Amino acid sequence: MSLDRIVCLANSYKHDHRCVAGISLITKRWLRLVGTKVPGCLTIEETCYRDGTEASLLDVFEVEIGEPCASNSHPEDVFIVWQKPWRPVRRFDEPRDIAYLKGYLNKRPGLLQGYSDRIYVRKFAEAPASHSLELIEPGDLWWWIREENGKRRHRALFRLGHVSRARYDLALTDPRWIERLRPRPAGIYPHASLYDGQPPPPLLTVSLSEEFEKFHYKLVAGVICLPC
Repeated sequence: MSLDRIVCLANSYKHDHRCVAGISLITKRWLRLVGTKVPGCLTIEETCYRDGTEASLLDVFEVEIGEPCASNSHPEDVFIVWQKPWRPVRRFDEPRDIAYLKGYLNKRPGLLQGYSDRIYVRKFAEAPASHSLELIEPGDLWWWIREENGKRRHRALFRLGHVSRARYDLALTDPRWIERLRPRPAGIYPHASLYDGQPPPPLLTVSLSEEFEKFHYKLVAGVICLPC
């Protein structure tokens, strides 16, 4: 066990629970935190500080880390020690902090080993993933709200890459951003339309899902609104 200090870059839906991921400010590596109560997930209670507040994106918090629990598709996964609640340290929103985060950006057009929205399960049986989390700065970002069989679905549409550019259409699992979209009827909205003035530049945390119907899907797990 060891005490780690993490900047939160995703706190997203995972089934009926949560998936929290971020960058360790000690090891400088990505981590995806896994609890002991629900396999592969964190309960909402496990993502909260002592006062009951849930960890937010760009929070820096201290957490007791246990053993690694990596898989071929999720090499960043580690167990947390539940007996010790997370301790908030500060917000990661100073200019030097933003410059630090941008050092982790994927600036290539390819996203998580390819250009599609999913990876076939068999690929990781042949060769384990080097990583399953990436931080990106999207271009031409739009939000797509759909109604399907009485349920709302949310997707992010964007381009990636500075020279050659690829277009992506990925499911959104960030609960706070889904709540931000809730007042809007079904439709497709440019990112800037969610603001009265100039929007802060967004970053997106993209994560690979667990296996679902023989694929791992790429998900927008965190929408990070940087200070202007």
